[in-house]
Amino acid sequence: MPQSFTPSAAGCQPGTVLGTGEDLQVVLMTRGGTSIIADLTNFIDAGSFTRTIDKTSLLTLSATVGGMLGNACCDAFSDAYQWATEIAVFRDGRDAWVGPVTDLQFGYGVVSLTAADLSAWWERRVLPDLNFIAADLSTIFLGEHNAAMAQDPSPNFTIVPTPTGIYDNRQIFGSDYDYASDHLSDLARTGVDWTAYGRTILVGGQEVPAAPYVTLLDIYWDTPPDVVAKGNEQATEVIIKGKGVSAIARDQAYIDFYGLLTRVFVDEDIETLEAAQAAAESRLEFLKDPIFIVPSTGAASLRTTAPITLPELIPGMRIRVDSQATCRKLVRDFRLQEVGVNFNGAVTLTMQPLGTVDTALLAIDQGASLG
Repeated sequence: MPQSFTPSAAGCQPGTVLGTGEDLQVVLMTRGGTSIIADLTNFIDAGSFTRTIDKTSLLTLSATVGGMLGNACCDAFSDAYQWATEIAVFRDGRDAWVGPVTDLQFGYGVVSLTAADLSAWWERRVLPDLNFIAADLSTIFLGEHNAAMAQDPSPNFTIVPTPTGIYDNRQIFGSDYDYASDHLSDLARTGVDWTAYGRTILVGGQEVPAAPYVTLLDIYWDTPPDVVAKGNEQATEVIIKGKGVSAIARDQAYIDFYGLLTRVFVDEDIETLEAAQAAAESRLEFLKDPIFIVPSTGAASLRTTAPITLPELIPGMRIRVDSQATCRKLVRDFRLQEVGVNFNGAVTLTMQPLGTVDTALLAIDQGASLG
């Protein structure tokens, strides 16, 4: 059994455009990526995966197999087990996606499976007693991750934190048996964002520093994206009510144009004025003019000539959209929310306003209806 994996030579060349993904390879690995079980690339009929911000992403694939053991294709899938094995995808010479198999279906002549990225382990780990006082949100994130994985670090993934400059308090009681995922989601609401990228979780503020900074013109899309304005989610003034603290953020220029639109959010996990103010300002940035790049299909597909490669497309990064194809002409910076990759080579992007706000938190906005 081979102990390492080298992607195709074609994928190791530096690129300046998105390309077709012809070098894509899909392999089944042991937990933690210590060894290769099988190369599945030539046996797959269809598949896709996503990368997304502040959320566990998924991969799905299906294959037609020989129907019984002894067939090479069937044997390639026979050692796939939930949680014990991982799927790894390589494109452009990089580990484009990695995560544990979570669901399997073996039919006569057919195999399908679903995998989740490595952040899925947080949903199966509980936290011990922890106490953070005036700690940077990225430090709290790292501490909670380390505590969650301490008893069994075999999934073998690491956190790469970037300080957010936002400090808060957190106290966790092991007797509550809280899932790590719940507390890490709380941090994402306050002002820290994360993205699973291969065996790494990138953690930082509202944007992932990424190079190159790219402008996407209409010519780089298969169909130019729709420009969607969501007025029911809009706010020109945001009030955050934390645990014994509150903060207000407002933009007078937007109030003058759109009118005073106030939204109030309650988040008891916020304990410091600094964290409350940061959360208010971040949500205001997101909500004061909520324009999204979300066509009717739910994502916008890039042409192979788009001037950025798949390894460079990291959710959380800033992308400028220059669109002249609709009645709402637009030149604006957005935050990349999700990247979708089909095994046939198609790459789709979903983008949201700068700033950040948790969708679940919008639903508990104090007394407001989203329509």
